[in-house]
Amino acid sequence: MAEKDLYDEFETITDQLNDISKKVSLLKEELSKTLEEKEELKIENKNLRKHLEKMGYEDKDFKGNKLSYSRLNLESLYRKGFHVCQQFYGTHRKDKEECIFCTNVLYGSNKKSKKKAIKNR
Repeated sequence: MAEKDLYDEFETITDQLNDISKKVSLLKEELSKTLEEKEELKIENKNLRKHLEKMGYEDKDFKGNKLSYSRLNLESLYRKGFHVCQQFYGTHRKDKEECIFCTNVLYGSNKKSKKKAIKNR
């Protein structure tokens, strides 16, 4: 390889490294801003929850997810735009429109616990 070719290749690699370095710096700045915004939103969310509690709203809707692991998986599918109800399971929801059957599967009352409550009376 001629000295000029070697020098040209070295220059090309140096330019590429400089470009990559600039991109990494930009990504680092963007990540930093995103993490900062995330923390600000956490604080704002916490303050809003405190405000709601002061106003007398029950916090049962805000604390911990009470869905089982399997329902959380179904909820994830539902959010991605798929039906999780028995009638249309696996089909794509048009424009992610709400489905009353799916919401009943996800958030409806548990039939087994109702039967137990009736038997215990």
